[in-house]
Parts: sequence; C-alpha cells; structure tokens
Amino acid sequence: MFLGFSQSSYSDTIYGATNNAAVDSLNWSMANVLPNYSAPNVSLQVNGLSYYYLMTKETDEEVSVYIRNVDPINGGYVFEEVDDWSGLPSNSIQKYFRFQGIDADRWGPGEISVEGNGVVSEQSVIYLYRMDIDQQEIICTSPMISPECPGFFDVEDKYEDPYNDELVQDQLNRETYDQEEAEDIILQEDDELEKRLKTDPNVGGLINVEAQGYLMAQLSQVYKLDPYYIVEIDGKEYNDTVILEDKSLPDNTRALRQLASDAKHYSMVRSQYNENNNGE
Repeated sequence: MFLGFSQSSYSDTIYGATNNAAVDSLNWSMANVLPNYSAPNVSLQVNGLSYYYLMTKETDEEVSVYIRNVDPINGGYVFEEVDDWSGLPSNSIQKYFRFQGIDADRWGPGEISVEGNGVVSEQSVIYLYRMDIDQQEIICTSPMISPECPGFFDVEDKYEDPYNDELVQDQLNRETYDQEEAEDIILQEDDELEKRLKTDPNVGGLINVEAQGYLMAQLSQVYKLDPYYIVEIDGKEYNDTVILEDKSLPDNTRALRQLASDAKHYSMVRSQYNENNNGE
C-alpha cells in the first residue's frame, strides 16, 4: 500500500496511533502492532506512548509494575516505566509519554510485568508513530507518468483538446458529410412522396390542389338540410278521447283459487318441516 502511495507523491509524512497492544495479553510483539514499514522508501519512528491498567491488591502488599519494551539494537530496554504500589490500595492508573522519535527497529517485544502480590487487568498500551514516505525514482516508461518525464506537457496539451487528433477530426468530417447526404436523400424522398399523393390514378395527371380547395369551400357553405332549431311547429291542445265509467268490479276468482292453492302448499311444506324437527 505504501509503495503505491509513494509513487504519486514527492514526500509524505503520516502520523498515527496503534491499536491496544496488550488487549489479549501482558506480552506482545511489535511486529503485530506497528504498521508495515518494510518498503525501502518508508521509515517509521515511535514518538509517543500511553498506557492504562487497573491494579487489584491489598493495601499493605508491596507491588511493583513494569511497562517496557526490549531494545534489540542496543540491548536493555528502549522504554521502561515502573509503578510502585507499595502501601497503596487498589486503583487504576494512566500515563502519557512523548519522544523525539525513536526508530521502530529499536522497539522490540513489550510487556507489563508484575512483581509482588497484585493483579493487573483492563490493560491498554498504545503507541504513537510517525511514518515518512520518500519519493521513489521515476522511470519514464511513458511521458504521462510524471511532469519530470520528457514530452509530458506536449502530451498533456494534446489530450486537453480531444478534437486535436487527426483521426478524430477525419471521422468527425466524415460524419458531417454523411449527415448532410442523408438529409438531401430525405428531402428528395419527401418531394417524390408529395408528387405521388397529388396524382389521380383515374385521370392520369396531377390534381389542381388550389382549385379543388376552392370548390370544397364553396360546397361547404351550401345548406342541404334546415337545422332543427329553426323549424316552427304549430301547437294546440289535445283532449282525452277515452272516458271510464265508475262501477263495481267483480272479484278475480282465478286469482283467489291460485292464492288458496299456494296457502295449502305452504301448509303441507310447513307440516313436513315440523315433523322432521320433532324426530317423527
């Protein structure tokens, strides 16, 4: 990742902080904590450290806690801090340290070591670092790689105007010619179609459109039928011609017989329904 990043820059400095180095154990390897700085153009320095932990102990117990990193280059420890808990009750502690910048190669394995009858928990150790990424040597395999490559600005000017290329311009000219030719063909076809629409197959010649339009306008002004709203209808009173005389009307014996038959049928159906409900 750093190699690819350095190719697009001249000199870069990145400041960062690691994850908790002691999250799983009181001992840790810095190779799993610090970022990868193995690229030849990358350098890494540790410029700070902070730690925190909770001490659980009896007040009268003499307990000391060491937070340190081995120095594989010069021997001993590149960092070491001692917390003396003798005569102190259980409590938590947090400390911060700043350095001028110590080469990451000097930061060997780290640890939190307890001497005495005490227990460390909820420990956290975080390192602050500075990473410098130097500019790599530029190999001009193409003028567009870097402004330092010969011909870079010539190519840049050329690509600023996409119509500057001769092949592109020739293609645009051909497309313009093809479009104009297509428009001429369409106009010719429209003229031919108009002539065909004006041709009367029965006469075999052209129809005079102006004379025909005038004739149709004259015909449209002749009324063949009178509109209904100007027709007058003579009105008068029409008296009733049928007179009904008042008299008694006899009963409809046929209807009475039908009603009696319906009632008897209803009675038979009802009696059968009642028998079924009584379980008989």
